[in-house]
Amino acid sequence: MSSFRDFFEIFLAHFRTRAAGQRTVAGMGAPASLPFSRLAPVALIRAAGLAPVVAVLKRIGAPAERLLASANLPSVIPDDPEALISLCQAFRFMEEAARATGIENLGLLAGQGMQIDALGVFGRLIRRGRTLREAIDTAIRTMPAFNSGGRYWLAHEGDRVRLCHEFVDGLDAGHRQADQYCLMLALNIVRLAAEPRWRRDDVLLETKRAGGFGDIEVLSDARIAFRQRETAVTFPQSLLSRPLTPGGVTRRIEDADIEAWWASGPAGDLPGSVMQVMATLPSSDYPRIGLTANAIGMSVRALQRRLAEAGVSHGRLVAESRFATAVRLLEGTDATVLDIALDLGYSDHAHFTRAFRRWTGIAPRDFRRVSRRMRGTSLALSVERGSRPVGRNRRPSTPFLRASREVTWTMRSR
Repeated sequence: MSSFRDFFEIFLAHFRTRAAGQRTVAGMGAPASLPFSRLAPVALIRAAGLAPVVAVLKRIGAPAERLLASANLPSVIPDDPEALISLCQAFRFMEEAARATGIENLGLLAGQGMQIDALGVFGRLIRRGRTLREAIDTAIRTMPAFNSGGRYWLAHEGDRVRLCHEFVDGLDAGHRQADQYCLMLALNIVRLAAEPRWRRDDVLLETKRAGGFGDIEVLSDARIAFRQRETAVTFPQSLLSRPLTPGGVTRRIEDADIEAWWASGPAGDLPGSVMQVMATLPSSDYPRIGLTANAIGMSVRALQRRLAEAGVSHGRLVAESRFATAVRLLEGTDATVLDIALDLGYSDHAHFTRAFRRWTGIAPRDFRRVSRRMRGTSLALSVERGSRPVGRNRRPSTPFLRASREVTWTMRSR
């Protein structure tokens, strides 16, 4: 038995190394790009970034869940703020929600009601800054782990400073609501240190002219210019040294939590980011490449070509993602093997068991039993209030998303 135990420990260590998710840069805690692919990854954003939009829709009685479903986004966004979703899907959701409700300034309204602290770890890290400069520096530095499709930077112009934002290449094609929302995020960061009477200076937006800006108090007296090279808000340089105004009670963030947040961020390579997108798609359609391509915002042929250039196929990514998620659910939940099989898109228990045997050499039940016995304790499922059970033809539940979002594809030894 000791020899089997040694073998199983080696196997588990090998798997966790292979499927642990994002690698980190030594000493920095920031995600590192995997070396095998130079292709640009899919842009991803944390679910917390969409939560203010969902809150506005629910407040006005709009069908938020139906709009999320139409964009193939999971309805658990409010329950799992650190989950990753495709930025293309987020854009699509915001634009469709604005059209469906007739609210042309939905991005502004969502940003107006946004609390920085409510943006998950990203917001709490910003709030830890002592001065506005520290808060902005934190936002710039941590943005890749919150939203890999955009970037902020500071531009100095004499005694004035601009906090600027732009989307990465290919994501700047007239996403009006997202542009408005990013402007409001920049304004809200500056307002952490500005006095209530602070007068907004120039405001720049990348998108074309739109209405509704006069309805937003913080923008009512600003000079607004559209169709600019970047979205930006201008303020006096002296504000940078001002301390942040006291906020509400912010939960302390441990260093281990910050490291885990970085590690679970958007993958730095194309295959890894595609797997992270697949983890949010409806399980009944999990293997379909058309659904994945639509979520990413490209044609099936383009996705196949880009994955081939990276040396991998969509089918292989599906298998890798299923394997990693299956192990995490078997180790960390009490979901039945049948429910896990159905949630991963298998038609029945037998097909999943055969696939798992091919991956590991043992059956799922044996894997769970031996893994738990070796750790000396039985892992009980901690059911979160409001989360849905794993089950057939349902969108991934909160445990599924949390088990899947750290997964990135790694090269197997040849």
